[in-house]
Order: sequence, then structure tokens, then C-alpha cells
Amino acid sequence: MASDAVVVFAPTSRWRRRKANLFAFLAAFAFVLALIPLVAVFGYIFVNGIHSLLSVDFLIQDPPADLSATGGGVRNALIGTLEMTGLASLIAVPIGLAVAIFAIEVGGGLARGARFLIDVLAGLPSIVVGIFVYASVVVTQGHFSGLAGSLALAIVMLPVVTVSAEEILRLTPRPIAEGARALGLARWRAVLSVFVPIGLSGIVTGILLGVSRAIGETAPLIFTSLGNNFFTLDINQPMQALPLLIYRNALNSGFATARDRAFGAALLLIIIVFGFNLVGRWLTARRRLAGSSR
Repeated sequence: MASDAVVVFAPTSRWRRRKANLFAFLAAFAFVLALIPLVAVFGYIFVNGIHSLLSVDFLIQDPPADLSATGGGVRNALIGTLEMTGLASLIAVPIGLAVAIFAIEVGGGLARGARFLIDVLAGLPSIVVGIFVYASVVVTQGHFSGLAGSLALAIVMLPVVTVSAEEILRLTPRPIAEGARALGLARWRAVLSVFVPIGLSGIVTGILLGVSRAIGETAPLIFTSLGNNFFTLDINQPMQALPLLIYRNALNSGFATARDRAFGAALLLIIIVFGFNLVGRWLTARRRLAGSSR
């Protein structure tokens, strides 16, 4: 009888192993296919841009007024990108977290309306955001500025930060939420002291996704910060950014120096985004280790 059982169940077991191996192969094949465009794009930019980054002058000099001229760097664009993205984060992150917390803790028709508007905002092309900020800020001020660029980037970041924070806060274990309320904590205290720390790693990841989305935007900045051939820290003046510099030098890629400048700036932008993600993961891992050691 036992031998009959072995005969009956052995083929089924082999078939399951074959299916498991087939799905494992298909998953690995899909993974390789997904990596091909990523590796191809990064490899192409790396090969064409690394020689520019190896020059210190590329990071500490401003680009020449004549894009066909030799020399020059991306200092003003690098500082402008960091300044405008930093200010955009200071605007978008608190508002995004507030909307997410409101949607989770308060709810109701107003919260659903706010979430609907956030979803609509997420689907808007970034160039529409740039035109809106141009009409509402640039025209009002009477000039282009880094402040207008920061506002445009903040609008681009806002949906990413809000949606990711809301999804993370919804994953808070129900016993923890009920325990916090049973202890008599005020709603705002429970959110800030319990819910946000629990989901901090996911919230930080969402913020980094928003920063990564905003830092590479070009269209909104064309209508808002415009660009500047000179170095400036004045947020009320036109300000250069790496995407703008890449765009304008790529348009003049017939000149070898402009082409090299565009590839070097593109590689630098990729490195910055990669660095933000590494720092975020390091902070998240450090917090987890600190929590587990308590």
C-alpha cells in the first residue's frame, strides 16, 4: 500500500517542482529584462560623462556664456538644484504629512475630497504645474526666480509624499492604535509619538521618492526659475539647475564641449539621486538597529 502511495504522489511532486522551477526561471528572466534598459542608460551616460566628473574644475566653475566654448562647469546648477529642492522639500513634506494624517485620523467627505485632489495632482503633467506657477507667481512677482521654481517642485513632490505617507500610516497595527487611544493620549500626541515613528522608514522612503521625482524635473523650471549663467544664492533671482543645464547643453550637442557638459551633469544628477537613496536607507537601518537594541 505504501508503495502504491509513492507511485501515485511522486509524479505530482515532480510536476510541482517543474512548475516552481519554471516560475523561478521566468521571474529571473523578467528581472534581467527590467535591468537591461537601466544598465544600458546608466552605462551610456557613465561612459560619456565620467571624464567630465574627473575634473575638479567641472564642479567648482560656472558654465561659459557661450555653450560652444571650452571649459566651465556646473557649480551654479549644482547649488541651485540643491537649494530649490531643499526649499521644495521644506514646503511639500509638512503639507503632505498633514494631509495624510488628516485623511487617516479624521476622514469624512473633506478627507476624501482632499485625497481626490491629490490623485488628480499626481496625474498632472509637470509642464502644467510650471505654467500654473508661472501665471500665479512669476507674473505676480514680475520676474523669474528660484522661489517660483521651488514652489513648482513642491507641487510635484506633494502627491508622492502624501500618498506614500497615507499608505504607511494605514498599515499601523490595529492593537497599537487601540492601545495608544486606550492610554488616553490625545489624537495629535498618538500620531506624533506612536504612528509616525512606527512608519518612519516608509515615510522617509516616500519623501526620497518625492525628492527623486522633483530633482530631475525640467519643464516646471523652464517656466519658473528660467536658469542663470551666473552663480547666485538669492532665491528671488533666476536660478540655474542641473536639469536646465542638461537641457540647454543637449540642444547644442553639435558642439563637443556642450555635449560633454550635458553628459557630465546628467551623471552627476544620477549620483545625487543615488546618494539620497543610500542616505535614506542608512538612516532607516540605523533606526531599526537602535529600536532592536532597546
